[in-house]
This record gives sequence, C-alpha cells and structure tokens, in this order.
Amino acid sequence: MLKKGLCLLVGIMMLFCQVNVVHATNLASGAESAVLIDAQSQQILYQKNATKKLYPASTTKIMTMILLFEAIQEKRLKWDDILTCSAYASSMGGSQVYLEENETMSVFELFKCIAIASANDAKHIG
Repeated sequence: MLKKGLCLLVGIMMLFCQVNVVHATNLASGAESAVLIDAQSQQILYQKNATKKLYPASTTKIMTMILLFEAIQEKRLKWDDILTCSAYASSMGGSQVYLEENETMSVFELFKCIAIASANDAKHIG
C-alpha cells in the first residue's frame, strides 16, 4: 500500500513539475558584437558580428591588469611602488581620472583607477 501511494505521489509530482526548455533568440541584444566559446571544447556556442572590426575598449585595460599582476608576481613591481604620470598619459581622452603630468600615485591606486573607473590615463603610466 505504501509503495502504491509513493508511486502515485511521484507520478502526480511529475505531472506538475515539468521543465520547459527555453531557447534564447538573442543573447547579446545590446551588444554590437559577441562571441561565446565553450572553454572545454573550444566550440563557438554563439556569435554576433564576430568578424566585425571594433575598437578593443576595455580589453586593453584587462591586458594591462594581467601584465601588472605578472610584474608583481615576478617582483618587478610592488603594490606600494610610486609611478609618475607622463604628458602622454595625462593627455588621454575617454574615461579617465584626470591625472596631471608629473602627478605621482602608487601602483595599487593606479590599479584601482583602471579596474574601477576604467581610466585610460591610469593605464598609460609606468
């Protein structure tokens, strides 16, 4: 009797607990281009304007942060090292923290400017 009741309960639950499969029609509706790649198989799962040439934007800032982490790991830089802003770095447009020529700042403070404020001027110091 208990077995029949359990089977009936599971059967009723299966009727009401169906999983609906939904396919996204446009994963990157707000993006000008996008690529989604499976890390294991390297298979492209989704692409939108994948071959369109665009400016790299924050990709260069991410690369700058990777190089910064490597320099710190290899002891070529320390978080508390002080760097000086060049005329070139202070002339950067776009998003910035408005560094002045010859202004000094620690590596850690510059890292925060790049990571949080996405500052173009901060990524050109060093």
